[in-house]
Amino acid sequence: MIEAMREPLVPLHLLALNADASLPWRQAVSSGIAVGIPALVGLLAGDVIGALLGAIGGLYATLLDYGGTARHRLMTQAFGLVVIVGSGAIGLWLGPHHIMMFVSLAVLTFVIGWNDGLGVALDNIFRFAALALVLYAYLTAPPAAAFIYLAFGIGVGVITVLVDDRLWPRALPRQHPGLRNSFRRMRAGHNAGIWHALGLSLTTCAALWIAQHTHYPRPAWVATVVLFVTRPDGLDSLTRLFRSVFGAVVGVALAWLVSHLTPQAWALYGWAVLFAFLRPLALARNFWAHYALMTAMILLLFDLMFYPSGNHLAGIEILGIRLHGVLLGSVIALLGMVTFNRQARGYFVQQVRDYTPAWLGGRRGP
Repeated sequence: MIEAMREPLVPLHLLALNADASLPWRQAVSSGIAVGIPALVGLLAGDVIGALLGAIGGLYATLLDYGGTARHRLMTQAFGLVVIVGSGAIGLWLGPHHIMMFVSLAVLTFVIGWNDGLGVALDNIFRFAALALVLYAYLTAPPAAAFIYLAFGIGVGVITVLVDDRLWPRALPRQHPGLRNSFRRMRAGHNAGIWHALGLSLTTCAALWIAQHTHYPRPAWVATVVLFVTRPDGLDSLTRLFRSVFGAVVGVALAWLVSHLTPQAWALYGWAVLFAFLRPLALARNFWAHYALMTAMILLLFDLMFYPSGNHLAGIEILGIRLHGVLLGSVIALLGMVTFNRQARGYFVQQVRDYTPAWLGGRRGP
């Protein structure tokens, strides 16, 4: 009897680029403009923290653009802004070690898990809100002027989106994954189930707690990995986890290469804008490519923030911290998936048995 073919231990086929995908050039232009203009204004003003926050504001506006009429696009942006800024303010107020910080994170991630899969816009808004909660908990209050750049960046991003809407209208509201359809499904009683909600909540909180107690420099980054890769579909979660790890490794390597070959401030800025432009195109090809460019862009902006102080090595050190955080978060996310998701657990156990030698109780022959 011919033994059934096993799947490869390392699923490299998941990294293949989709050559037939339609490339979203308009989104690429919008992303490049929304990140580039606020960061440029901050740099020209000599405010590198403002440049970073302005770029993040512009990135936010383009990430939460899903087409439809201008009214629906603005509604998504406004709802997301209220939820995300409010969550960040709570994190900034509570700090990382307050018991209510973990309670807030547990409740928010339970809500995310319960409503997971109801719509891309709703999923991303609440996941970004949880990211803001844990990220701002570890930050000292930035200068008030920095928030002006954040608002400016969001404004530039929204204007860019609205100009795109006037020139090239997209899908009708009932056809795009906006908030209206998500709330309609929510009212109809659709949800991802108690086990997914509980698993996402406990695993995310555990990731933050472990990162804190192992004295990891950026605990929020560890929790973020769990937050963004865990989905109701177990196989989809495992696929996203594999692609995220690979994309993070590529992104860190890319940022390291750029930082060493072109360490000048304006060169770092130019590369960051280029990666912002390429990000939507990469997402159409494969998620890992999008994740790699997003990682590289954010790391280069952080590197740019350290540039005026002359401590260029501080920015370089963030690359290693980022890679370590992704690996630690991925291990915790995998354990959470295996524990709380029956589909992921079954697939993982089958893979372990297939690649375990027979003398250890597995199925692999000599």
